Amino acid sequence: MGRLRVKKKESVIPFRETLAYRLLLAAGSVFLFLVTVYFLMKYAGSGNNTGMIASALSAVMAGTAVFYNLGQVRNARVPAKTLKRARRK
Repeated sequence: MGRLRVKKKESVIPFRETLAYRLLLAAGSVFLFLVTVYFLMKYAGSGNNTGMIASALSAVMAGTAVFYNLGQVRNARVPAKTLKRARRK
């Protein structure tokens, strides 16, 4: 029987820094953007100016959130084990 090798433990990445978390945020902000655009179209057809202005402002904020979250996806960390698996294929 040979010498036992000591395996190094892989460092644990906090969930908020992973690619999955960043993609969940991006998908949520895209959904929020679509909902606000829906309400914008609904209020534009009904003639309700206050609702239309409020939904237009929220659509702009949701659009900003989409681009911010998609930009943060680039900074996400991926575990080394996953990268090795992806390189093999």
